[in-house]
Amino acid sequence: MTYIYAYSNHKYGLDRLRRMSVLYQELQSKGEEVEMLTNDFRAVSAIREYGVPACTTIESIWDIDMVAPQGAEYLIIDTPEDDAGKLEEYVALFRKVSKVANSCDESSRYGEEILDVDPMVDSYFSKENNAPKEDRCLFFYGDSDHEKWLSKNLDKLSDLNCELLLGEYFFLGYEDELKSVFSTIHDADEYRDIVATSSKVITFSLQCAYEANTAGARVVYVCGEVEECALEKLREFGILWKRDLEDITD
Repeated sequence: MTYIYAYSNHKYGLDRLRRMSVLYQELQSKGEEVEMLTNDFRAVSAIREYGVPACTTIESIWDIDMVAPQGAEYLIIDTPEDDAGKLEEYVALFRKVSKVANSCDESSRYGEEILDVDPMVDSYFSKENNAPKEDRCLFFYGDSDHEKWLSKNLDKLSDLNCELLLGEYFFLGYEDELKSVFSTIHDADEYRDIVATSSKVITFSLQCAYEANTAGARVVYVCGEVEECALEKLREFGILWKRDLEDITD
């Protein structure tokens, strides 16, 4: 049995779960038994369309061994959490442990395998699987905007001339504060269809950037700081990186 732990919550979003769903499907296609672990009940329903019919929810990385039995075959971890040494226990409990790197220079501490953050995108977003592109600029901030960054930056957003895709964890009625600067607002459950068919996507979500790029869109990824290894990957895929919305000129 392989266990995959992908971090998710109402402040962080679904990026890691979307990424790990690709690995989940790949392992299942090889006949392996796989169980997905995550943190949030809402994420469980949202990820079903990514080929993960069910997830087991746990509080944090500290609770993996409450679900997975000692001596289980394989554990894969994708989380930004500080394990505070718990990872060492997992290396002893599991026959093999892999962890997705959170930085360019992350190295193994206890004998776990470190996986590079290579883009993992669901086959749904391949150009062959999608309807023709619509002439649409789509803006996706992310699954969550707990600090209400969008409503605080309406002046920057007004110049984009984009349609808005709401995040899975946006506050109820939040779109009412944003409709003055977006011509059209799409519900979160339209995520896959609208990302796959947009001709241009501006996003603060790295996973969304790779999904839109795979689908053939022109993509602008907005992030204040990007490590060199990640920047090289963005260049390789032809994704434009900007530090701020004000830097977007076209």
